[in-house]
Amino acid sequence: MARPKRSSATTVAILTLVGALLCTLAVGGFLLYPYFVLRPWLYHPMLFGVPGFLLLALACWLGLGRTALKWAGVAVCALAAAAVGFIGWFAAAFASPMNTPSAFPSPDGRADVVVYQSTAGFAPDMTWELRLHTRRGLLSRESSLGCVNSDAMSLNLVQWIDAHTVRVGLSRGGMVDIVVDDQGRPDRTVNGGC
Repeated sequence: MARPKRSSATTVAILTLVGALLCTLAVGGFLLYPYFVLRPWLYHPMLFGVPGFLLLALACWLGLGRTALKWAGVAVCALAAAAVGFIGWFAAAFASPMNTPSAFPSPDGRADVVVYQSTAGFAPDMTWELRLHTRRGLLSRESSLGCVNSDAMSLNLVQWIDAHTVRVGLSRGGMVDIVVDDQGRPDRTVNGGC
C-alpha cells in the first residue's frame, strides 16, 4: 500500500517540476526576447507554455485530494494552456511576413540598423520597421528605432552619421537623428504613422 502512494507522489512531483520548468521557459522567452540571436531557441511560448500548463493540470488532478480544489486547479491550468495556445495561434495567423530589404552597419562595426518591410496588417500599406542589432555574440540585443507607414509617409534614407548617430529621412517630417549609446539603446524613435 505504501509503495503506490510513494510512486504517485513521485509522479506528481515530476509532473509539477517539468510543468513549472516549461512554464518558466515560456516566460523566460518573453524576458529574453531582445536577445535576437537566442530568440529562435528561447522564444517559443506555445511550445513551452501549453504543455507546461497541461502537465500542471495533470499534476493537480493526480495530486490534489479535495474534489473542489482538484477541479479548480485543473480548470485554471487547462484555461491557461488554452489561452496561451489561442493567443499564439491568433498572433501567428494575423502576423504579416517581414522581409529584410537592407541592413546598414555602423562605421565602427558594433551595430547594424536593420530595416524590415511588410504590409500593415489587413491594409495594403507598406510598413518599414527599423531595428538596431548590436554585435555581441549570443548577447546581441535588438532595440526598436521606430516604424514608418507608407499611408502616412515614406522612408527615404537610413544612414549612420557617426558611430553613435543614425539619421532617418522621412518624406514628411524631414530628418530624424537618433543617438545610440554604447549598450545599443536609442535616445528616441521614429514616429512614422504606425
